[in-house]
Amino acid sequence: MTDRRMPGQALPLVLGTCAVVIALLFLVYPIGSATLGAFLRNGKPLAIENLTLANFERFLTSGSYQRAFWHSVVTGAASTIVATALSLPMAYAVARAAMPLRSLVLALSVLPLISPPFIGAYAWVILLGNNGIISNLLRDYVGLGLPSIYGPFGVTVALALSYFPYTFLVLQGAMAAVDTSIEEAATIAGASRWRVLRTVTFPMILPSIAAGMLIVFIKAIGDFGVPAILGGEYQVLPTLIYYQIHGFFNLNAAAAIAMVNVALTVLALGALAWINRTRGVATVTGTARRAARPLPAGLRWSAIAYVWLVLLVANLPQLVVVLYSFSERWGDTLLPSVYGLENYRRVMGELGTVVWNTVVLAGAATILCLAFGAVAAHATARGRIYGRWAVDLIIMVPFVLPGLVIGVAYLTAFNEGPLVLTGTAAILILAYFTRRVAFVFRSASAAITQVDRRLEEASTICGADWAMTMRRVVLPLIAPALLAGGILVFATLIGEISVTVLLYSARWKTITIAIYEYLLGNDIAKASALGTVTIVLTLILVAGASRLAGRNMADMFR
Repeated sequence: MTDRRMPGQALPLVLGTCAVVIALLFLVYPIGSATLGAFLRNGKPLAIENLTLANFERFLTSGSYQRAFWHSVVTGAASTIVATALSLPMAYAVARAAMPLRSLVLALSVLPLISPPFIGAYAWVILLGNNGIISNLLRDYVGLGLPSIYGPFGVTVALALSYFPYTFLVLQGAMAAVDTSIEEAATIAGASRWRVLRTVTFPMILPSIAAGMLIVFIKAIGDFGVPAILGGEYQVLPTLIYYQIHGFFNLNAAAAIAMVNVALTVLALGALAWINRTRGVATVTGTARRAARPLPAGLRWSAIAYVWLVLLVANLPQLVVVLYSFSERWGDTLLPSVYGLENYRRVMGELGTVVWNTVVLAGAATILCLAFGAVAAHATARGRIYGRWAVDLIIMVPFVLPGLVIGVAYLTAFNEGPLVLTGTAAILILAYFTRRVAFVFRSASAAITQVDRRLEEASTICGADWAMTMRRVVLPLIAPALLAGGILVFATLIGEISVTVLLYSARWKTITIAIYEYLLGNDIAKASALGTVTIVLTLILVAGASRLAGRNMADMFR
C-alpha cells in the first residue's frame, strides 16, 4: 500500500538539500573563486601553470600596498583601543550606578550602529574640519588647534565612535552578569574599590573585553566608507581594493588584497580563541546573587555624566546630519541662520528612484534570508541534514568578513563563466543575502530550539505531514523571531555601502551610493537630506523589530 504522506516526509530532506546547494553556490563558491583568483595574474584563466604569488609579492615590493596594510592595522588597532577605553567606564557605570533612564541609554547607544558610518564621517568634517564648528570655537575662544580631520586622526575617531557600541554592549552584559558576592567578599577582606576592579572584576570580564575588541577591530579594518571620506591620501586595504577595481578593474589584485584583509580577521579570531583558552575564569556559587554595592553619590553622578557625555559625542554626527538637512543658510554661526525644506525638495527627483531601488534590493534579499534562514535553521536544529556544524560555519563566515571582501568575491565569481550577474540586480540581492542571512538564521535557530519537539511529534501523530506541521505549528511559534530578524536584515541593508559600491550599476543605484556621490561632489546639503531619510527609516525599522522580538534595541545588536 502506498504511503500518501511520503512526499511530505521527504520534503524536509529536499529542502535541506536545497539549503546546502544554495549555501555552496552563493556562499562557498564566491569566496572560493576569490581565493583562487588571488593566485592568478589579471586576465589569466584558472590553470595550474598560471598559479602565482605575484599579487601577494606586491605587499613586499610596493610602497602603496605596504602603507595600506600598516594603515589598516594602525587605524584598526587605534580605533579598537579608543572604543574600549570609552566603553569600559561606560559599561561599569550602566551596570553598577543605578543609572536613571537605563533603557533609553541602551537604546541611544546603538544609534551609531544604525546610522551608516560614512554619513557620520562627513559630519565630523562639519564639526572638526579646518573651518568646522568645534574647530572654530576652540581656535577662537581657547586658542587650541586640532589635528587635521583628514588622515589617521579623523579615521580613528570616526571608527571608534561608530563601533564603540559593540564593546559597550558586550561589556555591559558581562558586568551585569558578574556575581557581586565575590566582589563583596574582596571588599570585606579590605580591598579598595579600585583593587577589586583590577584583581576581581577585570579578570572575570577579560574574555568579554577581548570579544568586544575583536568585533570592533574586524569592523574597523573592513570599513570602506569612513576611510573613503576622511582618509584623503591615507589609504587602507578597503580603499586600495576599491582603487584596484574602479581604477584598473584588476579583480585578481583586489582578491589578493581581500585575502590579506581576511588574514587579519582570522588572526584576530585566533587571538580571541587564545585569550579565552588561557585566561578563562569560572565562578562557583550556590547562593543567590546580591545587588552590587552602590557607588558613592559623587562617583555615581560623575558616572552618569560620563555616560551621557559619551552618548552625546557619539551621536553628534547624526544630529549634525539631521540639522544640516534642514539648513538653508549656515555661515560662521554656531547654528544655521535659516531653516527650511529646500534640501529635501532638491533631492525629491532622485529620492524616489534611489529609495525604490533600495527597497526592492533590500526587500528581495530579506525574503531570501527569511526563506533560507528558516529552512536551514530548522534543518540544523532538528537534525534533518548531516554536517550541521558546516552549514552553521558557512552561513556565519560571510557575516564576519568585511563587506568589500564579499563584493570582490561576487565580482570574481559572477563576472564571467556560466553564470554572469555583473551589472544586474541579482548580484546585489545575492550579495546582500550572503552578508545578512546570519541574522535570520541565528534568530530562527534560537526560536526553534525553544519549541518543544513534542508539539511537532503530536502534529505528525495526528496525521499532518512535515509541510503542514511547519505551516500550522512551527512557523506561527517562531514568526515573531523570524519577523524581527527579517526587519533587522532590511534595516541594516538600507545603509549598506561596502558591498554596494563594488557591485551597483547606474540602473540600480541605491540611497547610500547617492549619498556617497553627493559627498564626493561636496554637496553636503543634499547628502544630509538623504542621510536623514536613511537614519530615520532605519531607526523606525529597528525599533519595530525590537518590539516584535520583545527586546531592547541594544539586545538586537548583542
